[in-house]
Amino acid sequence: MSISIWKNRNSLFIFTALIALVALFLPGTVLPEISNRSLYHLWESGHFFLFFLGCLVLQSTCPWLFEFRSAKYVVFFSSIVIFSVLAIEGIQSFLSDKSPEISDIVADIAGVSLYFSYRSRYHGKNNFFLHGSALLLISFVFWPVFSSFTDEILAKHQFPLLADFETPFEGSRFEGTTGKASISDEQAFTGQRSLQLSLYPGPWSGRMLKHFPGNWLGYTQLHFAVYNPASHPVSLHVRIHDAPFENGDRKYSDLYSNNCSLPAGVWTKIGIPLSEVKIAPETRRMDLASIRGLGFFVEKEEKPLTLYLDSISLE
Repeated sequence: MSISIWKNRNSLFIFTALIALVALFLPGTVLPEISNRSLYHLWESGHFFLFFLGCLVLQSTCPWLFEFRSAKYVVFFSSIVIFSVLAIEGIQSFLSDKSPEISDIVADIAGVSLYFSYRSRYHGKNNFFLHGSALLLISFVFWPVFSSFTDEILAKHQFPLLADFETPFEGSRFEGTTGKASISDEQAFTGQRSLQLSLYPGPWSGRMLKHFPGNWLGYTQLHFAVYNPASHPVSLHVRIHDAPFENGDRKYSDLYSNNCSLPAGVWTKIGIPLSEVKIAPETRRMDLASIRGLGFFVEKEEKPLTLYLDSISLE
């Protein structure tokens, strides 16, 4: 390899690593919101790329660090890696208001492991323990990217069915901090499974369906079914909002909301005319071409509450 090509390659490694480093330290307030799940998880895996590129930069600028002729080099390099991990996590927490996460640390280690796996192969050495460890760590880092990308393709294929919970990744379409959502085979309105909503005690507990095709133009009804296993009726609050709501002041009067009564011990099928959704905002019309959220909440519960949700679809 000529000297000019070598220098150009090293410059590219350094430049790319600096971009990754700056991106990790940007405050969350200056970063654009990433609504696409797979792109968001790919962004979150940036630690992996940073540490892999960082090792390449170190190799080109300080090759003596990689001459493992004795244990002291191993200890020294390991200390550099540990210090780098802690320093980057600490600085990122301070600058971007993001607390250190185990997944980020695993991504750091995965980047270093991939470098050494690559270096071992480059020098004609097959360290199967090293290769296997790198593969395992990389799988952990990129599993969220793979699962969300797979579900995004599935969601487009299923539409106008928004979710029927017969596939393992559909639960990840929901977001929220006042309850948990998991796919269950304990109850089902159609098929074999439904979504179990485990709602916490307190006001407005629920989950929001956030990841689905949002162009609802040409459809007239939203349908879904809810099972209430409690011994008393439950009032379910349904909310629908669009992109202008998310980009605006997010006033309650700017979204669709309705209460649905759920009798005890039975499945209740609910239909919502989209004509009502369209005229729900007080000062405008709902943009049915850019629906962004479908929420299921209960106003107030003194104890944990479980509901089952199934067959969310448009017609």
